[in-house]
Amino acid sequence: MKRQVEGSKKGKRFPPRNKQGIGKVLVLDYYPQGKSLSRRSAEAYNPLAVVISINRLAFFDIILSRGKNIQAGQTLDVSAIKSDLLKINRIGFNELSDSAVDILPEMIKKIVILSESRFINFLNHARPLTTQMHQLQLLPGIGNKRLWQILEARRKIEFKDLDDFTERTGISDPIGLFSNRILQEIQGKEKYQLFIQKQK
Repeated sequence: MKRQVEGSKKGKRFPPRNKQGIGKVLVLDYYPQGKSLSRRSAEAYNPLAVVISINRLAFFDIILSRGKNIQAGQTLDVSAIKSDLLKINRIGFNELSDSAVDILPEMIKKIVILSESRFINFLNHARPLTTQMHQLQLLPGIGNKRLWQILEARRKIEFKDLDDFTERTGISDPIGLFSNRILQEIQGKEKYQLFIQKQK
């Protein structure tokens, strides 16, 4: 990247951390009889849903007091099932089952679609990381040529939605673009975190 990128403010994470709980989630796996192998705790036999938060892009075990008609791929509003909640535990990517990992790419794409405005906000407001590197270049497949196409297009007028972005830049799969980046961050493969809040 030979030209200095526009602006001088240091880039920030998109979206900002959600401080209002985990909100709506997508179910990655469900254990109606619980999943503890030891069966030593009182909650080991309780129904358990493994989910990813749509807002926070983080994984959780949700332990319920009674069984529900829950399936992988389903959207749940955690606030709507408060009366049945026993515990919510934050978990890491390495704690997901094989079936949860298998469905994860599809669920990430669904999150991008459901949260389109969040990612349009990123495209419209992404900033340089250094004088030689822009946040947009952290997206898979965005090199110098694509970067300047995006910057020139948004300088004229901000992108309205992902279809508008594709039409004006020629980048045909923005959903895949974001999904692949999010998966890389989830798997701990990236130095910079654009969308994922690292687990402490």
